[in-house]
Amino acid sequence: MVSRKGQPDPAAKAWAVLQGLAGRPVTEICGEHDIGEAEYGRWREEFFSEHAMPLVAAMSGRAAPDSGKPPARRGEAMRVAQEMIEILPVPVFFKGRDGKYLGVNKAWEDLFGLSREDFVGKEVHDLYPQSKAVADKHFAMDQELWNKPGSQSYEIPIVTPDGRTRHTIYYKATFTQTSGEVAGLIGTIIDITKRKEAEQGQAIEYSVTRLLAQAHTVEDAMPIVIRTLCEGLGYAYGARWVHEPKEHILRCTESWCVDDPAVQAFREMSVRRIETKPDAPGGLNRKVWITGEPVWMPDLKLETKLQRRDGALAAGLNSAFGLPILVGGEFYGVMEFFSRQARERDARVIEIVQTAGIQLGQFIARMQAEAAVRDANDELERQAQELMRSNAELQQFAYVASHDLQEPLRMISSYTQLLKRRYGDRFDKEATEFMDYVVDGSVRMKQLIEDILAYSRVGTRGREFRTVQSEAALKKALVNLRASIEASGATVTQGTLPPVEADDVQLAQLFQNLIGNALKFTSATKPQIHVDVVAMPQAWEFSVRDNGIGIDPQYFERIFMVFQRLHSKDEYTGTGIGLAICKKVIDRHGGRIRVESRPGEGSTFYFTLPRKIGEANGRT
Repeated sequence: MVSRKGQPDPAAKAWAVLQGLAGRPVTEICGEHDIGEAEYGRWREEFFSEHAMPLVAAMSGRAAPDSGKPPARRGEAMRVAQEMIEILPVPVFFKGRDGKYLGVNKAWEDLFGLSREDFVGKEVHDLYPQSKAVADKHFAMDQELWNKPGSQSYEIPIVTPDGRTRHTIYYKATFTQTSGEVAGLIGTIIDITKRKEAEQGQAIEYSVTRLLAQAHTVEDAMPIVIRTLCEGLGYAYGARWVHEPKEHILRCTESWCVDDPAVQAFREMSVRRIETKPDAPGGLNRKVWITGEPVWMPDLKLETKLQRRDGALAAGLNSAFGLPILVGGEFYGVMEFFSRQARERDARVIEIVQTAGIQLGQFIARMQAEAAVRDANDELERQAQELMRSNAELQQFAYVASHDLQEPLRMISSYTQLLKRRYGDRFDKEATEFMDYVVDGSVRMKQLIEDILAYSRVGTRGREFRTVQSEAALKKALVNLRASIEASGATVTQGTLPPVEADDVQLAQLFQNLIGNALKFTSATKPQIHVDVVAMPQAWEFSVRDNGIGIDPQYFERIFMVFQRLHSKDEYTGTGIGLAICKKVIDRHGGRIRVESRPGEGSTFYFTLPRKIGEANGRT
């Protein structure tokens, strides 16, 4: 059906008018037919004046009045219009000036489940016997249209005779008799239930999301979430039941109900209950608990295993449903809802509440994870404080013990040497040897105590980091080692060393320990030691290379531990703390120390220092 410019097709004009009544925007219709809105208004007036009364007569089974038009033209136009209205997928109805229904189409019959033969001649209050408010609204809108003829539209929820609630938009327009007097109105009904339900679901999901985003605890969020679901879906009571694994029970933790004493009494009874898991499904919550699936009870009068049935019915609650709450895939609890209306299973309602349940499960999981993190942080903080206290005590102990042990050692050494000088000639060879052992032991003990003291002071007596010349720290170490270098005939060379961010005293101690080790663990040849550095992206990597006896790779980690010696004291002197002090110094600077070596091929010790304070120091 198309219109030809200058000669519009009557069928196309009629279809355009009916599409307008069905809710299609007038601008779209005008654009399709290349006409203005004023022209479309003339089409509508022409349609109503020519076809309304004949259509009313045809759709009600009565004879049509004479319109004055040629019979052939009038019959063809009416037939086309009537066929269009009958096949139109939206309900269409006609009303007389007295408010009585004059005719309806098939879509109207399907929506209300009524036949036109049974209903034509009745009024709007006969269509909604159980919904007086809806009937009153329609009646008032009709009166407004009689007082101001033309067209109108409004949105209203209706309840069909079978109990279904439908969200609708009504479009109405008056039509006149040949005399020009208003004879009645034609109306169409657009069912927007799916759109409304989708909007409702989105609104509930948004509200729950917002509530959970703002809540700090599950207990704060749940009452508002339950109320939002109940009010949005039209339920009088809702609650959350939580599974307590230790006792193996379900307990009602949060609930909400409408302001009704009878429903409030049912709520109080539910809160007092404790559900225990049976061997077979019982009431609503226990059945959800066992099956792990949503459970719908459309008519509580039939639910003989529901122990709260009598209380629910006394409160005017006639149907219910429940579904599980899962946290991390595990059963956590149940959400239940009770309605005053008897409701058949509604997949849409289940989907909305399941979505809310998923959001709730994720929220609970997040709360649990955050609580676990807080607990872990608290435990780490406690352990850190305990470690700091323990370290402080150990450092204090090492310091005090070192000082307290120094005096008796000096006394042992002094008096042993005094005995040897005064009475040495009276001692035999064996006694003299024993005296030497005592003196040697005292000396080694003194060195051990001094090394322990030095180790304990690395973290407590260190200076603040600042820019220092690493070459100056190396020269200070070489001055301290001058006697050993000269005695061994060693050669120490160096590359160009950069300024670094460090503790200059500890840096000198670091060089001194590493070079001292190279001088100590030397082979038959004269020691050759080279100190150098390379630039890394965020650190300087220093190296101390020697031509000494080397180290077996299996001991690379062990040598940096306190008191770990690879040789006996008879082979090489020392306490086994020197490299441990090196590692502690490097750890304080945030760097890394390592060694590369093979037995008989010398060793190279590497350590990193920051190029700038706060940067990574070669740990990556």
